[in-house]
Amino acid sequence: MKKYFKISKKSLKIAQREILEGNIIIHSTDTLPGLAVDATNDYALKRLIKLKGRGGPFSIIVASIDMISRYSFVSKMNAAKINEILPGPYTVLLKNNESNNLSSYVTDQSKLVGFRIPKHSFSQNLVKSLNQPIVTTSFNITGQKSILELEKVSEHFKEIVIFDDEKRDPSKGSTILDLSQRNMKIIRKGDGDLPI
Repeated sequence: MKKYFKISKKSLKIAQREILEGNIIIHSTDTLPGLAVDATNDYALKRLIKLKGRGGPFSIIVASIDMISRYSFVSKMNAAKINEILPGPYTVLLKNNESNNLSSYVTDQSKLVGFRIPKHSFSQNLVKSLNQPIVTTSFNITGQKSILELEKVSEHFKEIVIFDDEKRDPSKGSTILDLSQRNMKIIRKGDGDLPI
């Protein structure tokens, strides 16, 4: 099977099938390319952890605030803040509501879940078509630099199907904001503008 696809409606269906079969994919986002798996599938998460060389916690890509509320507690204040910044290059941390079908490997004993809604149609449409979140994590082996040139994949990733929008904008990754407490805390400064 072909392993490299430019992003299109046709390749979206291939990505959906790969995720549903428990496979790992590599795909472009609005920041850095990411490794992705079904966030509810223990088997897929175990494969990802083995490939990355580290466990979670991992952030997840969702399609909307409604989907965020399936997995966490979203106050009116947080919903307003999220609506201001997402979709966009931010990850928001919120308390896990503990009554969802996320794999335990996603949170890895953390009480928080990291949520992304990328400003990237392929990522959003993939999650919408699945009607469930996917894990997103940087496309690298732990301790090495993120890989940007998807058509030049290292030996580590040659069996994984790739979905590429061919954009190569410099990126520091997403800005991570902890919204789990009364006062927002900046965990990492990435592509998202601050202050917000």
